[in-house]
Amino acid sequence: MRGPVVCCYSSRMRFLILAALLLGHVAVAQDQPAGPNILFIISDDLSAEALGCYGNEQAHTPHIDALAQRGLLFERAYCHFPVCGAARAALLSGLYPQQNGVTGNADRDILSTSLGDHPTLPEHFKNEGYTSVRCGKLYHMRVPGHITAGISGPDHPASWNEAYNFQSAEQWTRGPAEMLSNETLKPDPQRNRHYGLGYGTAFYVVEDPTDGSEQHDSRATDKAIEVLKRHRRSRQPLFLAVGYVRPHVPLVAPATFYEPFDADQLTLPEQIEGDLEDIPPIGRGRVGSIHGPDTDQKARRTLRAYYASVSYMDAQVGRLIAALDEQGMTGNTIIVFMSDHGFHLGEHGMWQKFNLHEESARIPLILAGPGIDEGLRSEAVTESVDLYPTLCALAGLPIPERCVGLDLTHVGEPRDFAYVLHSTGHLIRTADWAYILYRDGSEELYDMVNDPKQFTNLAKDAGSIEVLDAMRVRLKTRLQTMGGGTR
Repeated sequence: MRGPVVCCYSSRMRFLILAALLLGHVAVAQDQPAGPNILFIISDDLSAEALGCYGNEQAHTPHIDALAQRGLLFERAYCHFPVCGAARAALLSGLYPQQNGVTGNADRDILSTSLGDHPTLPEHFKNEGYTSVRCGKLYHMRVPGHITAGISGPDHPASWNEAYNFQSAEQWTRGPAEMLSNETLKPDPQRNRHYGLGYGTAFYVVEDPTDGSEQHDSRATDKAIEVLKRHRRSRQPLFLAVGYVRPHVPLVAPATFYEPFDADQLTLPEQIEGDLEDIPPIGRGRVGSIHGPDTDQKARRTLRAYYASVSYMDAQVGRLIAALDEQGMTGNTIIVFMSDHGFHLGEHGMWQKFNLHEESARIPLILAGPGIDEGLRSEAVTESVDLYPTLCALAGLPIPERCVGLDLTHVGEPRDFAYVLHSTGHLIRTADWAYILYRDGSEELYDMVNDPKQFTNLAKDAGSIEVLDAMRVRLKTRLQTMGGGTR
């Protein structure tokens, strides 16, 4: 069982020292808390590009933006696999996909057998005396199928003392609806089929005429607030994990969240002629002309629906943080907000995830709470596996031996690069460069300082051979340390 938190003050000081090293900012820790709760919030398919605090002036995300002002925002945080199941398994296990055995959206609990005695992040906190509670989607759930069915999906039961699922209508929500991408949907008027209907990748849009109280994310927030109230006076610290399904498709949100967005006034990502020509075919993801919205009008309407879904999710974050404040728990709670992976919104003509370019691999990551100074932004390269040891350090808990992430409260130098895996290949992302090696041997190399939108592939540029060789060595070394060979 977890004993008294005797090292919390030193952990917080290490975190502030790290902030000073990375950002040139020095802060002084205040009175140490009795022992921090953890409020872990994760959004599904959320691009950092869709948040105001990451520079999007079209988005409306006041509550997440306010949270960023209360803490530390990471500009260069990356997932480990740009699909839900594998990204979440890496994050919550603290291990790379090759190490935890989850390299896709498996529909079963692989972690219970693959991890042996290594605990997941919430399981470790539970083992150390925390009450661990799940509200909504934390490990993989098939959206919308597991939501319309109201079931857990491939959850990891040992992670939780309590786990709650929330059934909602998703694509069957009443209200104006339209289909904006090229998938073929299979209608099911009886609503007794939950899978294989096509809604899991389609930009199917519904404007809910109600306040959304019956939608998954509203119900998950209701339950989370109930949990906070129940634990307000508890001596046992709380690890509360809240998983929102928006903005995962189908794009369903109350109509009031659509109203601020005029599709005709939305600006689409910059496009250049012939942009796909230097991207190998294997790396082109879901191009709009084939899978996504195939006209600018449809693209703008898709963007409107995505922003509305993000805004609705943001409102739930606002409700949750307000409840934390109202219960007097803010001063003793570390708050995490993040996404499982990124999401293309028309960059390079591509939509959704499923590839290794910046918008698909980069994630939003915000930490706030005791020991974390306000309004900080870090450009240090960060991997999602770093969150596990960092939360342990902030809570004064031991870090399990097998965790591969860096404790950001302790290390004085940021990591040299982030590593991302996909079924198509591998990504190495340093502060200045992005290198992709595909399984067919084709490559991409981007100068992220001078070409942050990745318009010019330098893999065949003679002047970039030295950088290319260095990135190849980084990838080979990383794969060898994981026992994964070189491909």
